[in-house]
Amino acid sequence: MNILVRLWRFLTGWWRRNPTLITAHRVGELPATLQPGKLYVEGEGSHIWSVALLCPCGCGHALQMNMLADTHPRWQLTIHEDATTTLYPSVWRQVGCRSHFFLRRGRVEWCAAVR
Repeated sequence: MNILVRLWRFLTGWWRRNPTLITAHRVGELPATLQPGKLYVEGEGSHIWSVALLCPCGCGHALQMNMLADTHPRWQLTIHEDATTTLYPSVWRQVGCRSHFFLRRGRVEWCAAVR
């Protein structure tokens, strides 16, 4: 039964995939309304405090990840020359839509559900 559930989630996740590349946009403060396809990089100069984006599943929730070195959990960000982004580790919502994905070179790579 577990394999069928995982297969179903994989197949239904296929249609949730966003073909639009997610690109970095530096901001001093997060805007009140986030736009799809944009990863907002909040900070000053080379100091990045957090990043935020709309959940790529389409649920409309804003996701915000901490980038400060002395806190936990924290993510690492790479901004490539074409403004696409790689975010490490994965983003995993524990409530709501329960999306779990990696962001690599601006593309959302969905993770299989683990129970």
